[in-house]
Amino acid sequence: MRTSALVSWLFFYSYVATVFRIKVVSVSGQCQSDQQELLLGLKNSLNSSSSEKLLKWNQSTDCCSWDGITCNADGQVIGLDLSKQLTSGAIDKSNSLFHLRHLQQLNLAYNSFKSKFPSGFENLANLRYLNLSNAGFTGQIPVGISYMTKLVTMDLSKSWLLDLGSLKLKKPNLVMLVQNLTRLQNLYLDGINISADRNKWSQALSSSLPDLQVLSMSRCHLSGPINPSLAKLKSLSIIRLDTNNLFGPVPKFFAEFQDLTSLHLAGNNLSGRVPKEILQAPKLQTLDLSFNNLLQGSFIRFPPNASLQSLLIPESIGNLGQLTRIELINCKFNGPLPKTLEKLTQLVYLDFSSNNFSGPVPSFTTLKALTHLNLAGNKLNGSILSTNWSSLLNLVSLDLARNSFSGTVLPTLFQSQSLKGIYLPQNQFTGGFSEVKGEFSSLLQAIDLSRNRLQGPFPMFVFEIQGLCVLSLSCNKFSGLIPLSAFHKLKNLSNLDLSYNNLSFDSSFINLMLPPFLSNISVLKLASCNLTKFPDFLKNLSILDHLDLSKNRIHGQIPSWIWKSPYLSYLNLSLNFLVEFERPSSINSLLLVIDLHGNQLQGQKPIFPPQVVYLDYSSNNFSSVLPHEIGDFLQTAAFFSLSGNNFHGSIPKSICQASSLLVLDLSNNSLSGSVPECLIQMSVSLGVLNLKQNNFSSNIPDTFPENCVLQTLDLNRNRLGGKVPKSLVKCRMLEVLDLGNDQIDDTFPCHLKSTSRLHIIDLASNSFDGKLPQGFLMTWNAMMTEKDDPYSEILHFEVLKLSELSFQDSMTVTMKGQELELVKILTIFTSIDFSSNKFEGPIPEAMGDFRALHLLNLSNNALTGTVPSFLGNLLKLEALDLSSNHLIGQIPLQLANLNFLSFLNLSNNELIGKIPLGTQIQSFPEASFENNAGLCGLPLRAPCESPPVTKVGPSNPRTGNHINWDLISVEIGFVFGLGAVIVPLMFWKRWRIWYFKHIDRVLFKFFPKLDHRNRNHRTIAQWIQGRRL
Repeated sequence: MRTSALVSWLFFYSYVATVFRIKVVSVSGQCQSDQQELLLGLKNSLNSSSSEKLLKWNQSTDCCSWDGITCNADGQVIGLDLSKQLTSGAIDKSNSLFHLRHLQQLNLAYNSFKSKFPSGFENLANLRYLNLSNAGFTGQIPVGISYMTKLVTMDLSKSWLLDLGSLKLKKPNLVMLVQNLTRLQNLYLDGINISADRNKWSQALSSSLPDLQVLSMSRCHLSGPINPSLAKLKSLSIIRLDTNNLFGPVPKFFAEFQDLTSLHLAGNNLSGRVPKEILQAPKLQTLDLSFNNLLQGSFIRFPPNASLQSLLIPESIGNLGQLTRIELINCKFNGPLPKTLEKLTQLVYLDFSSNNFSGPVPSFTTLKALTHLNLAGNKLNGSILSTNWSSLLNLVSLDLARNSFSGTVLPTLFQSQSLKGIYLPQNQFTGGFSEVKGEFSSLLQAIDLSRNRLQGPFPMFVFEIQGLCVLSLSCNKFSGLIPLSAFHKLKNLSNLDLSYNNLSFDSSFINLMLPPFLSNISVLKLASCNLTKFPDFLKNLSILDHLDLSKNRIHGQIPSWIWKSPYLSYLNLSLNFLVEFERPSSINSLLLVIDLHGNQLQGQKPIFPPQVVYLDYSSNNFSSVLPHEIGDFLQTAAFFSLSGNNFHGSIPKSICQASSLLVLDLSNNSLSGSVPECLIQMSVSLGVLNLKQNNFSSNIPDTFPENCVLQTLDLNRNRLGGKVPKSLVKCRMLEVLDLGNDQIDDTFPCHLKSTSRLHIIDLASNSFDGKLPQGFLMTWNAMMTEKDDPYSEILHFEVLKLSELSFQDSMTVTMKGQELELVKILTIFTSIDFSSNKFEGPIPEAMGDFRALHLLNLSNNALTGTVPSFLGNLLKLEALDLSSNHLIGQIPLQLANLNFLSFLNLSNNELIGKIPLGTQIQSFPEASFENNAGLCGLPLRAPCESPPVTKVGPSNPRTGNHINWDLISVEIGFVFGLGAVIVPLMFWKRWRIWYFKHIDRVLFKFFPKLDHRNRNHRTIAQWIQGRRL
């Protein structure tokens, strides 16, 4: 009975529900006339020709049935969706849109209105969902938005990919916009310029939006650390704050958000270690902390059944069995890669590039679904043979570049049936390739084995890979003769780099006009390939973009076709024997990079292509004045070097019109006159200014700008006088300052206290005087910070990002009249050279904190006091010269702590006492200690005598001042005897000649090492020669 009653009730309920549903649809189809008129008015105000939805709107049909329209039971429009219609036109306050007062949902996303953000939204008081993302509105967001107090979702975001104008929040600002939107749960403001000071943006959100679940504010120019006030938003599940100016640590309170599924903080300046608690958040699925260069972290253990699905920051991931994608790029994560990676059998994409991971890699054999593997730019080492690469049938790209992998590379890797790209450059792979049998996949398009230690005969099997587009084997030790016919199967080859091996080519390669199988070449690098002339086919390569024939033996002219090649943008012919240009009638070149340094080019004027960005004519034989209009030729140049030629005359002021210059090197010429003031003012953009070893005179202009960005200033070996410009204090980014060997007359430049980044300072051989200041030296932080990194790079200034072009600093270290140029300077190398001036007083105690210092030269001054014991704190010190001062006292035992010290000179002072025994100090030559009258002990020949023992008898007060007449008589005899010898020497020439001749002969016979003409003094130049890079 109960069962039948229940069935009857269910039947009745379904019947009523059906009738009710029909009733609702029937009623909603009766669009109210005023609503239809408003919608047609909206259509008429817009350009609807490209909108599929608007084209179907017409008066003969019920508006509630129109595409994009939703009505309620009373026929009132409550939903309007015109997204992705490419609709254009203007919407202003009077538009009929703002009279649809029943609207609850409005979506105008992805259109092309391209008008100012309209006011009138305050009329839509019932709106709960508003999406105006990428609608094309520009300018200030109106205050009316803040009156829609029922809003739950608001999306005003703008994509950086679409050129739709800019949006900003200024008046009203973010605080005013959200203060009334207390029901808001989803907020999207990406790409809007939000004028909010540091903490105001986070405080505005936390105080006004208690129920916020989605916060998306990437590319909003937000700044400051992430404020703790955000911790109040406990309901947050999605946080996007990418690409802002946020700094400081990643807050631990993110881990307290129990519903957090997605956290994106990429592209900021966050620092410190990533809190492990965040990675253990119970519902976190996506984490992106990439491109935070100061961020650090290491692998930890994840809890079992962790929820993370998309990991953009590496931690221990063995329990994430469903993980398909891991991406961590350009951070500073370190430590080993966990062996538990082998458990991620669902992994498709793995990218740990540009970090500091180290140690061997686990086997990837179990990752059968893997398509992309990128471990480039780490410190990984060991063999890669633990992985059976042939079993990874889905692997498309393998990138292990810029690590320290070693061992052999199996040729079978190149027979993979899925791989399209194999990138193994800049490792330590060794061995060669025997003959490889079998077929090669036609899918393989790129092979890069450059900068390894591979050797043996050239691997001819690469010419069998017919689909090959990119082949780079440069900087190895392959050898052999390559015939032109070897290339005939590589019809798709577009990028070929065989530089810096021991290869040569047969004559057909040089003399053939254009082999059809090389017609697609756009990048050709054959540096150091024993070429003696330009291959004839080069001029017929119609799409050639990049040509490098440097360090060959090519003689004669640079052909005129170089300047006519339609696509050539990069040209490197440096280090050949080229002597002149075959000048074209006109230059229509698109060349951006020209490197012709180290040839024998001569003549009046180099060639200046109109769009050049990098131009290097250094180390040639040009001899002329600089062209008066040189600035007109360098309008686009970022790098310009004429170093090591014989240009003379003054610097034309037109060079200051080259406003794009980042590096200007005119060193080692015969230029004269004064340094133009406008050239100093260019340091608002100029990073390197090198004018050393010329004949410039007058004073250094005191015109350094407020926003000076100079990193290297080298004015060494000129005739510049006056004082160090006080405006140099504005150059806070200086790393190298070389004012040595000039005629500067000044006290110590105390205004350099703000240059905390200085690695190298040279004030040698000027007329500086006064005391070395204690307080100001304490601001040179770069001298104090120890860097013990074997991967340290050469100190250089990057000219063009995403390229290998840079300016490499050099310096000249001088000691005892000898000098040697250090062409390559490690970033860890720091030096101070204040030698050959008039500095006085004690050595400042602040120098004891310069723990990163490698060279200290204070010789040939008037320094006083003792050799300070705090110099023993400078454990990195390799050269110390305190010679030719007025230092007194004993040599401190603490100098024995300097285990890296390989040059020491304490000569020509007033030191006394015994040279410390049993220390490294005694390993230095005698010349390091000579001319210190009171110094004794090895390596000096002067022995240290024990002080005489004096017996002290009882005093007799009755004797008073007792005179010892025996001692007085001895002294009188000594004085008269000495006078009998000295007086004739002074007034009798023949006696003086005879005396010195015979006395010298006797002395040299018994003490041959007294002959100074046979001494071999070890100088600091010899030390530098031994450590030269």
